[in-house]
Amino acid sequence: MPLVSLTSVLQNTRNRKYAVASFNVVTLEMVAGVLSAAEAKRSPLIIGLAARHIGLVEPWLLAAAIQKGAERAVGPVVFHLDHAESMEAVRLGVELGCTSVMVDGSRLSFEENVELTERVVAYAHSKNVSVEAELGAVGGREGEVAGGRASNLYTDPQEVREFVRRTNVDALAVGIGTVHGLYRTAPNLQFDLLAAIAAEVDTPLVLHGGTGLSEHDFSRMIDLGISKINVFTELAVSCSERLRANLAKHPAPAGIADIVQGIPQDVSSIAGKLMTTFGSTGRV
Repeated sequence: MPLVSLTSVLQNTRNRKYAVASFNVVTLEMVAGVLSAAEAKRSPLIIGLAARHIGLVEPWLLAAAIQKGAERAVGPVVFHLDHAESMEAVRLGVELGCTSVMVDGSRLSFEENVELTERVVAYAHSKNVSVEAELGAVGGREGEVAGGRASNLYTDPQEVREFVRRTNVDALAVGIGTVHGLYRTAPNLQFDLLAAIAAEVDTPLVLHGGTGLSEHDFSRMIDLGISKINVFTELAVSCSERLRANLAKHPAPAGIADIVQGIPQDVSSIAGKLMTTFGSTGRV
C-alpha cells in the first residue's frame, strides 16, 4: 500500500495502550530488515531518516526503497524525517516523499520553538504531511551511538497545552530523562512527569532514546501515554557487530555481499522483538 501519514498510524494508540516503533535507517539492508519484521509481526511501521544522516547516505535511493517497500507491505508504513532543525531540511524531507516530519526546536526558547513549529506545520499540512515537534530536550544527539547524559531540560507540563494549541502539531516528543545513543549511566526516567504531560493533551506523545530501556520501562511509559518510540542505536550496533564478524570470517579480499550478509535478518529480529514489546503486533 502507499505510504501513510503518521497521524493515521498513531490514531487510537493511547486508548488501546500500544506504541508504534520508529526505526531510523542508513542502509538498504536496514530498510529490508524492518520491513520484514513488520510483515512477520503484522505491525504498522515507521521508517525514519535522520536529517543529520542525509549528508552521509544517498537519501534518494533510500527514499525509493522505502516507498517501494511500503507498496509491497501488508500493513501501513510511514516515511519519517527525524530531527529537522530548519525549514530547508523539512522541505527536503517532503521532496524525498516523507509523509511525516519532525521539527526539532528543542535548542530554542519556547517562543522561538513555537514560531518555527507553526511555520513547519503550516507548510507540511498543506502537503498532507504530519508533523512531530519536541518540547523539552533529550540528551545526546540523534545518530551518535556514543550517547550522552540525560538532559535536565525536562518538558514542562505547564507549557504543553499552550504549545500544542498554538502549533497544532500531530505528535509531541517529550523530555523525561532519556538520551540518544547508549546510556552512560542508568536512566532516571520521570514517570510522574510523563503522567502530568499526558494529562494536559490528547496528542500522541513520542519517546526518543529507546535503546537500552527495559521491557518494564516501555510498558509503563506506554500505559502513561507514549504512542511512538524511536530506536536507532540498537540496530546500528547490531549492524556493526555483524560487519566485524563477517570481515573476520571473510578476510581480504572479501566480497561486499559476504560482508553485509545477515544484516537484514539481525535487524528484523531486533525490530520484531521491539514490536512485540510495544504491543503493535497484530494491529494490521
